[in-house]
Amino acid sequence: MRNFRKLVAVTAVAVSASMALGTIASAESINGSGATFPQTFLASATTAYNAASGHTVSYANPGGGSSKGKADFKNGLTDFGGTDSSVTSSQAASFGWTYVPYIAGGISVAYRLDEIKGTTLQLKMATVAKIFSGKITKWNDPLILADMDDNPLWANSKKKSDAKGASVLWQNVSATSATVTVTLTPAALKSAKGKKIEIFNGGKKSVVSATVAKKGQIALALTTDVTKKYSIKLDGKEVASFAKSTLALPDKSIIVTYRSDGSGTTNNFIQPLKAIDSTWTVNDAFTTAIPGGQSSVTAMGASFQGQSGSAAVSNYIADTNGSIGYTEVSFVTDATRAAKGMVSALVQNAAGKYTAPTAAAVSSMLSASDIDAKGFVTFNFKQTTNATAYPIVAVTYLLGKTSVSAKNSVVSDFAQWMLTTFAPASAESLGYAALSGSLYSVALNKAKTVNAG
Repeated sequence: MRNFRKLVAVTAVAVSASMALGTIASAESINGSGATFPQTFLASATTAYNAASGHTVSYANPGGGSSKGKADFKNGLTDFGGTDSSVTSSQAASFGWTYVPYIAGGISVAYRLDEIKGTTLQLKMATVAKIFSGKITKWNDPLILADMDDNPLWANSKKKSDAKGASVLWQNVSATSATVTVTLTPAALKSAKGKKIEIFNGGKKSVVSATVAKKGQIALALTTDVTKKYSIKLDGKEVASFAKSTLALPDKSIIVTYRSDGSGTTNNFIQPLKAIDSTWTVNDAFTTAIPGGQSSVTAMGASFQGQSGSAAVSNYIADTNGSIGYTEVSFVTDATRAAKGMVSALVQNAAGKYTAPTAAAVSSMLSASDIDAKGFVTFNFKQTTNATAYPIVAVTYLLGKTSVSAKNSVVSDFAQWMLTTFAPASAESLGYAALSGSLYSVALNKAKTVNAG
């Protein structure tokens, strides 16, 4: 991280959560709005913080999108803002403020395609760009077929996990190996601690196993045999069942689902597309980001569907066979949507590897990021030797005021607590990636500049 070291050397400060919570004398109520990307994370974080601190932190649900978060913050309607994209000069508040990056996550290329019967799609970034620009309109397009031929294909025949709160992402590593990542929700993680995750291939004895400890995502390395069927179980309950599949993509129209509101998720989704196709424009509005702008979307008619907020996009995909869209991965691993057939595609990174949007893969991608003096992170999309990076990620930010007040003191404390306490313990189980290393150190310092005067 080229710029992190300079900032860290000057500003990094270690803060304990107990000290932070202990410095506030009286209870306050603070509110925020904006990005829906962190909605799953914030729903749990605010509840836990309020119980631990005695304060009341609320975040609009849905938040309205990053553009609304920036506008509400600028206009003094909220105590803090939420955004996944940069604040432009016209969006910036006249008072002193700072970015506080506090959590990251993978943007899933999410789809539902019942005809392929649980097979996981694998797509090159160029193919993703063509799907979302309307250049690929059918599921059996030769470019999608070519991508699918790059690795052996595995299908999960288990639509609903028998272990409540457990889900699986399967990622091919080579023709004879895979990484199987089991995600446990906070409740599932709590009840599963000390219990075994096992993978069976037809015998009574597991071929791979791991014991659940503190992490909400558990990755297992598996040597694969295309003649075998692999059952993934948690404490004896089947979570998923994968077998080699022979794919026949249907002659079916693709329905592209996009964010109709001003969205930081859109902004971050477009960035890697722009890196390979300069006709895209990076901003918060999909209808102006797409090559050709609004006229392109209009020309696609009913095959392009706009939805406001991450939850609405995700619900549309889950309810609509043949659809594809982009959303934070926690909305995809949600048990209700997953049971309807909503899945995350594997996306090829700059090193040529198809990767799943796991916390480890998101953290790998972030390891080469830069950060500016204001606290905003930029990504490196040319990591040609980083085989483990998932290439479509976002960092989400709290926008905080630097002036001193009782409310701003709570905003600062809340941000510090998320970074030091809640995210390390809960991010993975909620479908996100906690900040680490130099990025974490700089983020913690930025949280301390809120209410610093």
